[in-house]
Amino acid sequence: MFYEKKLILNQLFISLLFPGLVVFLIPYSEATFMLMVTIGVYGFIKNKYWLYFLGFFLAAMTRSSIIILLISFICAEFIFLFQHRSFKTMVKNVFFRVLPVLTGTFAVLLIQYIQGSGSFFKFFEAYKYWNRTFSIPHNLRDWSLESFGINIGVIFLLSIPLFFLIIRIFINQITKNNKILSINYQFAKDYLFILSALYIVGHTLFVLFYQGGSLNGLFRYTINTPFFYILLGTVYDKIKNVSKEIRQFVFWILFLTGLFILGLANYSTYWNFSDLGYFIICFAMFFWLFNEYENLKLYKIGLILLLFINIVWTTYLFNIYISNGWIFT
Repeated sequence: MFYEKKLILNQLFISLLFPGLVVFLIPYSEATFMLMVTIGVYGFIKNKYWLYFLGFFLAAMTRSSIIILLISFICAEFIFLFQHRSFKTMVKNVFFRVLPVLTGTFAVLLIQYIQGSGSFFKFFEAYKYWNRTFSIPHNLRDWSLESFGINIGVIFLLSIPLFFLIIRIFINQITKNNKILSINYQFAKDYLFILSALYIVGHTLFVLFYQGGSLNGLFRYTINTPFFYILLGTVYDKIKNVSKEIRQFVFWILFLTGLFILGLANYSTYWNFSDLGYFIICFAMFFWLFNEYENLKLYKIGLILLLFINIVWTTYLFNIYISNGWIFT
């Protein structure tokens, strides 16, 4: 719903290039979360609040992402406050947009209590055993080598650029400079772009600063969500006017920095097939970043080749799962 018709097929291929697809093949909540949020987003775009409410109400019952969603909605409204300049409108929008998330979370707590938890807050009591306290990222590691490379790619090729993009847009809003990276409060597409960027950056910051250096789950919380696919369809409009030379320079700097960190980390010292996820996510981002070359034969061959590699990678990860191997997500 965000793409020009001529880009739909190209973007469909690109969306299949990212290395987290296996998560939708195993009994995790990502597929349900994806469906429910998609329903909510459709309701938002079509201005049907009941559908929006239903989607996000059910989504809140599938994943414990209430805090990140709440903060993302509040920050998105704050960014747009500098356009409509109505604090009352901001408070009203925040209330109605987080209401289904809060209601869905309360429904989960109620169900758990009825089922015999003995407390409405049993989930939060159990959460303390994860030992998630604020700390500076150190001793980077993961539950598996397979996900470690993907997560490094998420940090350097997705979250870091999005973080600086949000900062730039925020500065533009304050200075009223709408010529560069402009956003319009009236456009659902722009609002969802800001919300999605905040959601992904928020999850990345949480993993980095509250898991003591463990990157476990990062790619599930980011590229396996509807917010990532929303970004694929919205961010390119914001950066397509940036020269190819600058985009190439930024891409290769981030790619090589991530590669350096991947090789430097004690957790992943030796290169092997388990590191392939990093290269898949990086070059998937490369094809997305330069999709104006979609008509070139070399570009099309690259897409097909990377898609084949990702199918092999997904099969490899799925085989680990069905063989009772160490869980990689």
